[in-house]
Amino acid sequence: MGFRSWLRERFSRMARRRGNRRARPPRGSAAPHVEMIAPGCPAADWEELPAYLPVDPAGHKVACIVAAAIAAGEHAESNLVLRRISVANPEYTRVACIATALGAGALETSSFTIKRIYRKKVTENTHAA
Repeated sequence: MGFRSWLRERFSRMARRRGNRRARPPRGSAAPHVEMIAPGCPAADWEELPAYLPVDPAGHKVACIVAAAIAAGEHAESNLVLRRISVANPEYTRVACIATALGAGALETSSFTIKRIYRKKVTENTHAA
């Protein structure tokens, strides 16, 4: 068996199919996979909190004029295209500040990066029956 034969066997479609059949667990024997965001927290019960919220379309004009004026500076001949305007989510910043303060209290010489913040989905009715 030469090198080319070995390559053909290794990377052929049939070899990949055979390998996929071997790698799969048998049907019906495995428990259904539940995606978790943390141990004991299924992803279906939580929603990700966005870091930025879209701005009201009525406020776009003022924000575009201010951003263009700041970006242009002394270069009046420059062009600026704004594709999206967002404002920081106050709930996200509040939770991030609290989480880093709690973490810094335990480990004073460390630094933290908040990557995602989740909140529990509300499924119950808030009105009286």
